[in-house]
Amino acid sequence: SPKPTLSPPRAFLSLSPKLPLLLAYITLSLASADTSLSLRRVTPGRVRRLGSLAGRRRDGWMYLSNRRGVRVRGETDTSLLTEGYDDMTGNQRFDETWLTMFRKKDGIRCPFWRRRAADLLETALGLGRFFLARHKRLDVNPLVISTGSKTTGLDLVEIKDHIQNDFQKGKYYVSGKLTKSIYADDCYFDSPDPDMPVRGLRKYVDAISHLFDQKQSDIQLLDIRILDDKRVLARWRLEGTLMLPWRPKFKAYTGCTVYEVDSRGLIVRHIEKWSISALDAFISTVAPDWPLAAEPALSAEKLKELPNFGAPSHESILLM
Repeated sequence: SPKPTLSPPRAFLSLSPKLPLLLAYITLSLASADTSLSLRRVTPGRVRRLGSLAGRRRDGWMYLSNRRGVRVRGETDTSLLTEGYDDMTGNQRFDETWLTMFRKKDGIRCPFWRRRAADLLETALGLGRFFLARHKRLDVNPLVISTGSKTTGLDLVEIKDHIQNDFQKGKYYVSGKLTKSIYADDCYFDSPDPDMPVRGLRKYVDAISHLFDQKQSDIQLLDIRILDDKRVLARWRLEGTLMLPWRPKFKAYTGCTVYEVDSRGLIVRHIEKWSISALDAFISTVAPDWPLAAEPALSAEKLKELPNFGAPSHESILLM
């Protein structure tokens, strides 16, 4: 018979008698570690168990990428690494503290405790990505950040085509990979998510890039059309897994998004509406069959046979 597995809460409780000793040892070890240690020689052994930071292994080296897309191999200047990576949180204070702890953990002599420290840091980074990168109240830099050059003067048909491509190829709702050149840097984003609204394209992309497990999540475009001379409407279906250490799944739901364009031909408003409430979406990750839960969305094929493709009405968005 298969070996029974413990749920995350029970697994945590089963380890609780050992946690004080583990945390005390790691804390003391990190505090006494040689602060002159650096990541100058980045090898698979030195970033062991931290696959979330690691790129592909080639020729025995571990490749890392910083936010500028530069591939770093072998002998690496520490100043490059402290600039952060694409999969850090975007919160400067947290990222710098985490990188400092990451360097110090190499001062732990015992391989067992060094790996436990790496596990602890990896978990902290995963939680940091999920909460800090997306929570507007924790943003230490409220200024709008440039995301590069913009493509102005596009008509709505061209903008619609870009949005459609971002859905179908980029899966931008779960990956954050959208065409930044057609959005204003101070674009306003709103949805039923408690952490919305957010103003700023960079902030929004950082948030959704760390919200879903891209391998286990999917966004399907049901319909996209031009509403009037300055708005595009998209209807979609989303399901998948949240990027938390225990990978909770959420049920499929539908939604609609209205994109509003200004006189420059840039998207300045991105407003969405869901077929379920934010409360239902949250509770369903831990109790899918709770009494007030809405039914999961049908498959994309069946939704396309329904009025409005089974998505909520966009009329209320137009009144906002």
